[in-house]
Order: sequence, then C-alpha cells, then structure tokens
Amino acid sequence: MIKLNIKVLSLILLLILPSCSASNEKDPSDSIFQVGVDEIANIKVNKPFQIVGYLKNSSNRSVEISHGSGMFSYEIYNEDGERILPNGNVLLEHAIGYQVELQPGEEYRNNGQDQRSKEYYEFVIHQPGNYKVKTNVEFMMNNDGKPKKISLSSESKEFKVQ
Repeated sequence: MIKLNIKVLSLILLLILPSCSASNEKDPSDSIFQVGVDEIANIKVNKPFQIVGYLKNSSNRSVEISHGSGMFSYEIYNEDGERILPNGNVLLEHAIGYQVELQPGEEYRNNGQDQRSKEYYEFVIHQPGNYKVKTNVEFMMNNDGKPKKISLSSESKEFKVQ
C-alpha cells in the first residue's frame, strides 16, 4: 500500500511541477508595448489620406528595437468586413534597417517614407461609409542578449469617409 501511495504521489508531482516552471510564463517583453493608430478624420471619397501607426513603450525602462522599412502595415475594412486594398499594382520597399532606442512612455512612428511605396500607408476609399483600421507592427528586440521577433496588432479603430 505504501508503494502505491508513493507512486501516486510521484505521478502527481510530475504533473504539477511542469506547470510551475518559469518557461510557461508569458514573456513580459510582449506586454510592454502598445500599438495604435493616430486619429483619422475628415476623410473624403476618392481623396488620398495617410495612416500613421505608432508603437509605444509602456514600460519604465528604455528598450532597443530594430526593424525594417515595413515595420508598420495597415488593414482597412468596410462595414461588410471586406478588406480595402492599397491603390498600387506594384509596391516597392528598400531592404533597409533601423535601430532605435525607445524611452519609457515614448511613441514611435515610422512609415518608411522614402524607403517604400506610399501605397503602404496612403489609401483612397471610393465609397462613403464607416470603416475600421488595424495597425500591425513587426520588429526585433534584444531579450536578455537574444534577438526576439515581435509581431503585434492594435485594436480596430473606426473612422468615417464622406
């Protein structure tokens, strides 16, 4: 009977201990950032407008990130949930890298102007109505001496086209 109790106790410990391990904890580097988009207002049908997203360092320490010219991308959806695509057939982007130190509370904006086609961040909408935009951001961060790729998205933000 004692051998059975020891085996059962050992099995329970084997099941419990891995769940207490630090490797199952969420990586805190993901939660120190906020992603958003600047206010979009006074948008007119068939008139180009630019979207500017941002990455905010919400931590109380400076962080160093690196990224390419395509760090920010945007998704626009109409009221029916259909995606509005950029107005370009050919989108160009230079393979260039940036390295930036973000101070605590700092918001960073970089659409890669002069390094990629404006159609990545400039849109034209042909129908009036209510739309939603979502900002996606990809970058690398030094995480205890190891580079870590981070991909984040904002909540959808509504705007009106007249």
